[in-house]
Amino acid sequence: SYGSDGFLYETTGLNGKSKIRRINPTTFEVELSRDISSQYFGEGSTFYTDKDGNDRIIHITWKSQTGFIYDPTTLEQLSLFTYTTTTPKNQGWGITYDDNNQEFIVSDGSQYLYFWDRDTLAEKRRITVTRSDGTEQDELNELEMIDGLVCCNIWYSDEIICVNPQTGISEKEIDFSDLWSKEERESAGADVLNGIANGGDHILLTGKLWDRMYKVKLLV
Repeated sequence: SYGSDGFLYETTGLNGKSKIRRINPTTFEVELSRDISSQYFGEGSTFYTDKDGNDRIIHITWKSQTGFIYDPTTLEQLSLFTYTTTTPKNQGWGITYDDNNQEFIVSDGSQYLYFWDRDTLAEKRRITVTRSDGTEQDELNELEMIDGLVCCNIWYSDEIICVNPQTGISEKEIDFSDLWSKEERESAGADVLNGIANGGDHILLTGKLWDRMYKVKLLV
């Protein structure tokens, strides 16, 4: 995700290989990187400002029901917290921040989006996501707030759907399969699309084991 300081912040996965990194948004060079303890499989993260006006990064993990808060300047871990999502797995996949409502929005691979209070991290509510044709959509993965909608990448799909955070109904559905074809990705050893960062006048898209980011402007 983009931070209000102008930098990009990225978290990577796999046990023993998970990292949190600060990236220069012009050169895309990694300026600072810290390893996550090997017991954790890192998942989504997002930049936010806490109740005291401090910039922070929140980061969740796949199966450990554990998350972390970092100082974006140093990437030092400031605190640890635990959470639940859909039982019995209680996984963590994606997370984004709604600054207008001061709440985090979390996915766990199910059809639900969870809304957490910024200050207490308590679940305030959850919604079921449905496509524009009325069918429920599970496998919700990477999340990003864009123009008041929660934009969700669908796991193992090149689709991003943008849903109303009150109703859960998809209002925009975009197919990015032409961005980098699955055949080319496979030959390059890359995997699925699963990274979205909102840059205001553009978004950045990347994926698991991708060696590139795409700068895209949404016209719909």
